[in-house]
Amino acid sequence: MVATTVAALAIPSSALASASSIGGGTSANGVGTIQGGKNNQTQQYKASYVDPIMGPVACAGVHQTGKSYSAQGQDSFTCTSTTGSPLTNVYPGEVLTTADFGWFSDYYMLLGQAVLATNFTLTVSADGLSETGVASY
Repeated sequence: MVATTVAALAIPSSALASASSIGGGTSANGVGTIQGGKNNQTQQYKASYVDPIMGPVACAGVHQTGKSYSAQGQDSFTCTSTTGSPLTNVYPGEVLTTADFGWFSDYYMLLGQAVLATNFTLTVSADGLSETGVASY
């Protein structure tokens, strides 16, 4: 994610993924799909990278597509500091939205595509060590 106040850095954190995987079930590599109701699909993913705003993180999430979601789906994810220290440049309990940052999908970055969220909300944990979010594309 990139703060709009640092637009000159316009590098999404998810574009910097250095170690990543998409999978589901027992498959560590490849795409795992879980069928849901109303023709929805869910795919699990993981990505680790150095976010230019929040620092080193490991993220795990699910990408959901189908009738219940926007055109390119929705990601639900949690990113955790890998240093043992709180995330940088955010505050415990802070809620961030599309008005604060531009968020690129980690899921789509793992597939080699840069897809910008049309709407998202992130909440920083009470201890500042992680953030949980939902983003629509």
